[in-house]
Parts: sequence; C-alpha cells; structure tokens
Amino acid sequence: MLKHAVNISEMLSAFPSAPLASEDFKDFYVRVDAERDHDLSRLEELKKKLDNQSCKVLFAGHRGSGKSTELNRLTQELEAKFFTVRFSVTEQLDVYDLNYIDLIMVMMEQVADQAEQANLLDKNSKYIKKVNDWLIKVTEIKTEEIDYMLEVEAGLKANRGVLSSLIGLFAVIKTDIKAETSKKREYRKNLENKISLLKAHCDLLTGEVDRALGRQGKRLLVIIEDMDKVETTRSREIFFRHSGILSELQVSVIFAVSISALFTPEGADIAGRFRIVSLPMLKVCDRSGARFDPGIQVIKQIVGRRAELSLFAEGVLDTMIDRCGGVLRDLFEMIETAAASADYKSLDIIDQEVANYAFGRLKQKYLRMITVEGREEKGITTQQLYKKLEEVNESTAKQFLLDDTIRLLLSCLAIVEYNGEQWMDVHPAVKSILETIHKDWVNAE
Repeated sequence: MLKHAVNISEMLSAFPSAPLASEDFKDFYVRVDAERDHDLSRLEELKKKLDNQSCKVLFAGHRGSGKSTELNRLTQELEAKFFTVRFSVTEQLDVYDLNYIDLIMVMMEQVADQAEQANLLDKNSKYIKKVNDWLIKVTEIKTEEIDYMLEVEAGLKANRGVLSSLIGLFAVIKTDIKAETSKKREYRKNLENKISLLKAHCDLLTGEVDRALGRQGKRLLVIIEDMDKVETTRSREIFFRHSGILSELQVSVIFAVSISALFTPEGADIAGRFRIVSLPMLKVCDRSGARFDPGIQVIKQIVGRRAELSLFAEGVLDTMIDRCGGVLRDLFEMIETAAASADYKSLDIIDQEVANYAFGRLKQKYLRMITVEGREEKGITTQQLYKKLEEVNESTAKQFLLDDTIRLLLSCLAIVEYNGEQWMDVHPAVKSILETIHKDWVNAE
C-alpha cells in the first residue's frame, strides 16, 4: 500500500509508475475527468456503452495516459453490477509474439480460473465438460500432462471434478503459448482451422459464468490490459484482420489499447464491431504555449495526495509539472529521481538543482527512444524524426496529418496529443533536446 510521504526518504516509494491499486484509491485518487475533457467524462462514456450486452470496447490512449488507473476506478464503481475478470497480456502472454488465438485462449483460462475461485462454476457442469472434452481433442494434450500441471500448480490440488481438468488443461496450454515452442504453432493452426467451434466453446464457458452471475443480479465483464504494449503492426493484425471473431464473442470485453494502433483508415472499418473510447492526456499548457492552470492545479492535487508539497522548494514543483508535458508517468519518474538524489545528498527538500538533474535523466531516456537504429520503420530515418520534431515545435497550428513519422513519435510520446481539438506538441524534454541538436544536421538532405 502507498504511504503519504512526509520526508524525502519516504518519497522514494510514494510515486511508483504502477497504476493505483484498489486499496489505495480512497486516499490517493484524484478525479481528473473535467481536466481531460470538460464536455464528457470518459468513465461515464464507458459505463453507458457497457449497458449493452456483449459490448466490445477499445479503451484507447497514449502510453502513460492513465488507462489502468481509470479502469481500476471503473471496476470499483461497477462492482455491484459486474463480476470483473481482469488480466494483463504482459503477465500472461508473450507480447512480442501474440495473436488472436492466444488472446482468446488466455481469456478463457482467466475466466475459468477466476470464476472457479469465486465459486461460480459447478465442478460437474455439462457445459464445462463439453468445453474440456473439445479442447483436449483439438489440442491433443495428454491426461498425464494435465495431471502433472494440477500437481505443481498451487491451489489446483483439490478435486473439483471436470472443472479441475479444464483449469489444468488451460495451465498446460498457457505454459506452451507463453514460450516459443512448436506446440504453440500447432495449437494456433488446429484452433484456427476450427475457429467457429472455438468461439462456440468460449461462449459456452462465459455463458455458464453469466448464468451463475445472473442469480446475483450481475454480469461478466472481461478487461484485457496492456494491449498498448503490443507492437502496433501485431495489434492491428488482431483488431483489424480478426475483429470479426473477437467482436462476436458473447461477453462484454474492454481492451486497453494504444491509440496509435487506431491511426489508420482501417480504423473506420472496426467502428461497427467495437465501441471506441479514447482517454485524453492532461494539459499543462494550451496550444499557444500558455500555462493551463486547471491541468496544473489538478496535477498538484495528485502530487499533494502522495507527499507533502513542502518537500519541494518554492517553484520547483511548478517547473517539474511544466517539464512533464502532462505525462504523469514522466512527472513521477522525475520526482522519484530527484528524491533519490536529494536523499543521497542529505537534503531535506527537492531543490532546483536535483530537479534539473532528474530532468536531465528524463531527456536521456527520450534521446535513446528517438531513433530507428536497428529497426525497420518503413524507410524512416532518425534524421527524419528530428526534422518532423522541429516542424511540430515551430508550428503555431499544432495540427498535422498522421503520417508514419508522426505515428512513431506519438507512440513514444516524443510528441504528445492533447484533448479538445486534438492538437499536438513536442514533449518538453524533447524540446530541450532540440535546442542542442545542430539544425544543419536535421535539415541536411
């Protein structure tokens, strides 16, 4: 659990990059709906969409926009209406080799596992037996493998009839698809050849859970997080080429995705299959570069919940907020670095010198990200990235066509997109980098 910091050493653990856990919400969460968009709360928009049965939502935002924290809040506020099965693809799958079959299989595994823990499934359900028997047949997994997994997996030793077999079966499958094995390729091939049957058996499983929940006046909701950490091309493969099967599953699902994955003409094609809710970044300045006080003040509230503001020398927190560009993850990183430096120097507060040091470290991070060396990026060069950054930095309109270069810079937050009229600007750390880059190199042909 988080603890409000009253001294420098306590600040080291008060600003983790992880989203707020449910037990920390009461003391540390600050509502920022109006500062993101004063016309419509994104959480209220999500709730309205979930009124529809089997709704599929792409909850889209840039890296560090706060999607996971807002989903934590949503889960709490919908607790009376939904049983939520929530998991991260980074924890359950290999995000560097992920396809839609893997996603469906792990979703089924998580639904079965979490529903079993909540005693929502009959251990001898005929529907669960159908799912179990079909998966054993199509994957050709041997009983000995399932029994072994039941022995080594904690909490699965008790005999829960066919339900134990199904959970053990899923454990075997997940172990194989998380690793680069020939079995993973075999599973994918066999299941893709029977994709309509895979959907039908997934619906059998989620339907059985929904029936049990219906007796409690609830519904099943699946939240799949960290899809924004999946490489953009692979993400588009999942949501564009295979949107049919995902959208037809008979269960409500929220996918937390990168908004960059939707920056394509194909994005319009999936609008009929998925509901799209985008989460705007917080603004700390307006399009003209003037300070945006509502955004700054709410960020100060967020920091003040976690630490005494007196731990910052006068004016230092304002400077750090200006330098984060509204990206809370970057602000927290700077505060943590500055606090570590202050603690090392036996300082009682974060002064401008250690804040400048933390900003320098943030600049180094962005300097390492603004490159295409060692990667294939559709013929884009590092030089072209900097040329585009200069163009955005010098623009007064702050609106640009979403070409491949802009998409790449948005994906790493070198360029930050803001709400309202969806204008964009260069991240303050990157603006500082541009001041040191020789313009002759940037503009050379």
